[in-house]
Amino acid sequence: MALNLIDVTFTLHHLQLGAVELNPLMRELLEQGALPFILGKHLMVSAGVVAVAGHWSFWLAAAALRIVILPAYALTAAYQIGLLGLAG
Repeated sequence: MALNLIDVTFTLHHLQLGAVELNPLMRELLEQGALPFILGKHLMVSAGVVAVAGHWSFWLAAAALRIVILPAYALTAAYQIGLLGLAG
C-alpha cells in the first residue's frame, strides 16, 4: 500500500507537468479533484491487497502478491522516478 501512495504522489506530480492519466477510471476520479483521486485509488488498492492478504493461505493468492502485485507496483514506482529525470 505504501508503493500505491508513492504512485499517487508521482502521478499527481507528473500530471502537473503535463502528463495525461490513461486509466479511464482514475481519469474520472481526477476530474473530481485530487482528494477524490487519492482516496479512491487508495481505497481500491487497499481493498484488493486486503482481499489477497486475507487469502494468504491459498498458494495462488500468495503467489499473486509476491510475483505479480508487489513487482508491478515496484516497477511502477521505479518508472515514475525515472520520469522525474526526463522532466527535470
